[in-house]
Amino acid sequence: QVKTARSLCYDILREILREARAFNPREFRVIASPKVVELFLDEEGQHLAGLSDFIGKPISLQSDAAMSPEQYDIVLL
Repeated sequence: QVKTARSLCYDILREILREARAFNPREFRVIASPKVVELFLDEEGQHLAGLSDFIGKPISLQSDAAMSPEQYDIVLL
């Protein structure tokens, strides 16, 4: 079963929320395939901004063309 870029965006948002409750980084960096990053910059931007406001931490995006569409990494900075 292959996840869509949109469902991956929601997985990423949920994981950031979980990690924000467990850790206290200065910032979160999402490293994902260009398609997922593009979706965050476009249609899912308000969800990302809303989560950033809610947890009180910046969330930055980094595109990595070497990643498969279902791969992502959340780096705590």
